[in-house]
Amino acid sequence: RWVTSGDAGTKFFHAHATIRHKKKFITFLEDQTGSLLSNHSIKASMLWESYKERLGQSEFQTMLLDLHSLLSTSEDLGCLETPFTHQEIDRVIASLPSDKSPSPDGFNTYFIKKYWPIKEDFYQLCEAFFSGQICLQSINGSYITLIPKCDGATKISEFRPISLLNTSMKIIIKLLANRLQSVIQKLIHKNQYSF
Repeated sequence: RWVTSGDAGTKFFHAHATIRHKKKFITFLEDQTGSLLSNHSIKASMLWESYKERLGQSEFQTMLLDLHSLLSTSEDLGCLETPFTHQEIDRVIASLPSDKSPSPDGFNTYFIKKYWPIKEDFYQLCEAFFSGQICLQSINGSYITLIPKCDGATKISEFRPISLLNTSMKIIIKLLANRLQSVIQKLIHKNQYSF
């Protein structure tokens, strides 16, 4: 039945979506004493404190490694400093998956691909990023959502956080990753490639 009418706007689809929503909904959270709590503000506070501890800021300590002995000098890194071309941006847009969930700005990559006449805005954004004339804090917002690692998850440790970035940041990150990927083998020893 799912194969024939799975994603059509039928009662079957909506019933399936409701069941999935109920499975993913965090009804209870277990605290340190083993008590199950259902109050929304208490659950939110528990999650905030837990992830604030895990993702908190760390103090920088003096580096004891001699990086010059670990890294080899590479002279051919000029490609990292050249401005992004329109073709490079177009390739990144075309390579992004179309079926991902919308980002905090409300758009997914399908929208960007479908209405690519807005490309001039993205070209300007990438140029502003490259020249350092953009406030990254204004476009670097994200939603953090919790994905249960198992059915019936009630402990905070049984949830995996993922971050949903704005589409514009995904594009910039992909541009940077593609550039770095072209020279990474010159910078990192072959024993470290898997990392």
